[in-house]
Amino acid sequence: MLTQMTTFDRLLQSKNLIRVTRQLPRGQFHERRFYAYPDCLEWMKSEVPQLTTGRAQSAFTPLEQLMERLRQWMAGDAMRYGPWFHDMTPKSDHVWELKTDDLRIFGWMYQPCAFIAVRGGQADDYKEPTKIKNYADERREVIKARDTLPLDGKKFAEGEFDDLV
Repeated sequence: MLTQMTTFDRLLQSKNLIRVTRQLPRGQFHERRFYAYPDCLEWMKSEVPQLTTGRAQSAFTPLEQLMERLRQWMAGDAMRYGPWFHDMTPKSDHVWELKTDDLRIFGWMYQPCAFIAVRGGQADDYKEPTKIKNYADERREVIKARDTLPLDGKKFAEGEFDDLV
């Protein structure tokens, strides 16, 4: 664990944060960046492929949903506020939720067009009657992760959806 303040590049070099990329179709280019904490990336790689679609009854598996949402994010596709991506309440915490039918990914905007994912979960785990997780805990975990990140300067971007996405 890093104890002194450091640059964002050093956090990537030390693997405290990992840049997530995926190959985009011909003619699409990386317009936005997506970073993840190692635990969140491990969840995406190990757990998401094992999940089945939940009560939303999506035509796509959770893994297919994740891959498509990552493609949309990285390629700079228009993102719909609310159904796909939104800031959580209270907005003063600057915590964001990236969504698919079956998945929730919680993090923050480091800079405009740069999302850092801290936690992920299956949507049904946050809803009754199968609720075993809650949004407030996820928001607190994002804030804790962000606050303890030994990053020089400002740790998050402030602004409205259209300014950041």
